[in-house]
Amino acid sequence: MKRILLFIAGFAALSATAQDQKHTYARDSSLSRWVIDVNFLGGGVTQTFTAANTAGNYLNSVNTNTGKLGFDNGAAFGGDAQLGFFFGHNRHWGIGTGVLYLREMGNTTLDNFHVEYQSTDANGNIFRQLVTGNNINEKMTIDNFNIPLVLKYKARFSKHWGFAADAGALFNLQMKNGYNTNAAFDYEAIYKLNPNGDGTSTAVYDNSPVPADGDFLITKAQYIKNNQNGDVNAYFVQKQAEGYNVALGRKPNSTSGSSSYATGSVGFIFQPSVNYFFSDHVALNLGGYYIFQPFTNNANSNYQLTSYNGDYSSVTNSVTKANNQSYGVNVGLRFFLGGKHTPPVITSVDQSNPSACGACDGSLVLHGLMPGENVAVNYNKNGNAQPATATTVDGNGVVRLGGLCAGNYTDIVATVRRKRAMTAAVTLSDPVLAVSNQNSSNPSANGTCDGSITLSGLFANKQVTVSYNLNGVAQSPYGSMVDNNGSVTMSGLCAGTYSNIMVSVSNCTAKANDITLTAPPPPPPPAPPVVEEKVDISTPLLFNFNKATLHTSSYPTLDEASKEMDEHRDMYIRVDGYTDAIGSQKYNQKLSVRRAIAVKTYLKKKGVDPKHIKVVGHGKKEPAASNKTEEGRAKNRRAVMTPIDK
Repeated sequence: MKRILLFIAGFAALSATAQDQKHTYARDSSLSRWVIDVNFLGGGVTQTFTAANTAGNYLNSVNTNTGKLGFDNGAAFGGDAQLGFFFGHNRHWGIGTGVLYLREMGNTTLDNFHVEYQSTDANGNIFRQLVTGNNINEKMTIDNFNIPLVLKYKARFSKHWGFAADAGALFNLQMKNGYNTNAAFDYEAIYKLNPNGDGTSTAVYDNSPVPADGDFLITKAQYIKNNQNGDVNAYFVQKQAEGYNVALGRKPNSTSGSSSYATGSVGFIFQPSVNYFFSDHVALNLGGYYIFQPFTNNANSNYQLTSYNGDYSSVTNSVTKANNQSYGVNVGLRFFLGGKHTPPVITSVDQSNPSACGACDGSLVLHGLMPGENVAVNYNKNGNAQPATATTVDGNGVVRLGGLCAGNYTDIVATVRRKRAMTAAVTLSDPVLAVSNQNSSNPSANGTCDGSITLSGLFANKQVTVSYNLNGVAQSPYGSMVDNNGSVTMSGLCAGTYSNIMVSVSNCTAKANDITLTAPPPPPPPAPPVVEEKVDISTPLLFNFNKATLHTSSYPTLDEASKEMDEHRDMYIRVDGYTDAIGSQKYNQKLSVRRAIAVKTYLKKKGVDPKHIKVVGHGKKEPAASNKTEEGRAKNRRAVMTPIDK
């Protein structure tokens, strides 16, 4: 800050020295008090982050490192526009404000991200989720909108050269971060299974840093340890297909997005420049700029970078504080306002035709006039002079003449301070009336006059008259109001041919197509009753891999068995449980018994006497299909009910 003040003071002293000499140019005191500065900015950007500790957002996390944020390769370009007012006799000092926009770019990086935490899979089983991502890079595109409020200094040294500097506060309106990421994550899983004593097991969370020997691990390390020559990627694809939340190198579903800092900032801007005067009204700015902006952000209390396949939240969403610095060069122009009054000019005319025939809601819009000026507009319609319209030019230099009917408008003259501007003649036309669509509804029965015809594409909320013939005989015209959708419906119509349909709105007419309404044919005979196919209770009941939970698709077969045993109280069945060939014979034997017991339990709940049900486990013996394919193994994971003698 001291260097900046010394820099300004040095140029102020140089300015005072130059003013003691003989001047052959307009001095600062003779220049306009009002200036407009328009500058283009370009340079570099740096950011330093303070991020929230998000490890606590992962339930019962262990072995967790949420990584370190960084920013590099920053660049910026944009511009500002300011209105300034200089005060005092010499007009060296002033104040200014306006808008400043910077498009900033760079890379936000996050290294060594790894979390392990408690999660629940789609089947309600608790497990440990492992997520790893290295060298995460987000290519940032930042839109930075600000309002500067600055103290301005200027000093003209000669006919062509001068110095200017702005320094002051920068009020941020928006800091929006757009990103495109290369993020990719490994999702791994660890299951700890506790036996229940009845052949089943329950998944529980193991929060020890090192998994227990009996845990079921779906990890790269575990797979490679047991399958040195195996395809780990194929293994993870298989496990994901089986419903586990695992993947290798998984990219987010959306690799781009945006985020904004929750709280804006008051920053600092310093913008010195050398001026080259083309005239007393225009000067070139050539200099530099420095901007410092602190930002705060409310990191989401449950923020997680990612938690499941395809999920992703920008790394900047964890930022609680960011210090942004931008610096570089600026090139622009300074315009000194004032001078002779410029005659008014109409640069263009926009026209809007009336919305319907006979409607006087057309308009003419005159562009290019001086904003805020009082103006009187005269014109002729169809050769006849009309009353003048007196109004004020809006902030965009526009005057609107409304409530106009169709006609030829000539001699359009805008008068501002006794200066006149003219424009060419303009013709407003009534729109063409046309029936864009026709729909009809036949009478409900012979002799019943409850049919209808709907005509669409008309002028909304206008009175319409429809004339027509029925079977060649002219009928009384139908009058109604067009609805909000531009449609009118003639109801209470009998069967017959409707021709010469003419629609009239004011002095516009349109012809519709002929339409024939017919009585409906007799109803078709009733459809034959549907005979339900009986369910075969010996249909195999299939299970998921390593599961003894019945599918809902098995319920109809089980319910049929329950029904038959209820009807035949002396009936007995045997339930045979089977597994696929994956795993040991001992484990599969127990699993097959559990599957048979699951069937028995279901039937018992349906009221079947459990003494009439015998369960047998066969393990991986007697396969129903080949265990070499996934389709075959799926058929082997089954239970089969068979009626038996007592």
